[in-house]
Amino acid sequence: MKKAASAKSDGAGTLYLVHALTHASRSSLDDALRHLDLSSLQYTVLSVLARNENLSSSRLSRRFYVTPQAMGEIILLLERKGLIERREDPANKKVLLLSLTRFGKSVCAEGDVQVKRLERQVFGALSGAELATLRAILSTAIGSLRADDGRDQNDVSLGSARGLNRSAIRL
Repeated sequence: MKKAASAKSDGAGTLYLVHALTHASRSSLDDALRHLDLSSLQYTVLSVLARNENLSSSRLSRRFYVTPQAMGEIILLLERKGLIERREDPANKKVLLLSLTRFGKSVCAEGDVQVKRLERQVFGALSGAELATLRAILSTAIGSLRADDGRDQNDVSLGSARGLNRSAIRL
């Protein structure tokens, strides 16, 4: 592993380190996305929808470990910004499916650039193999949590294509 300045972590628990990284990276990402009028959580929702069209709000709320009401607020805000749209599920008229608008796709793509830049800053000292191992470990850990609460194991991709972790709601 390449040498890089690192925080003192002797004796720190793994969950503490993951928590600290999550909050520090979320704060940096919030700063990087500010010019797009997006929070890191809003961007992550757009990112998930970019890779998984036609998800429902309830499925997103389970995926992000937030209440349906909290996700509803996020969805409403993104819809008001013209970034997403809702339409009835042809198979179940009670379900509304979410997808990005053309503008939403454009904003998400701009956010992708910021995420890649931040990932290079945060993980640049890791080799490709080390980064792949880290991503596999994180995906396995998320999968373990989801298995414990009955969630879909295939939903491990929450931002994993972009290296993001779940974050607390901040609209």
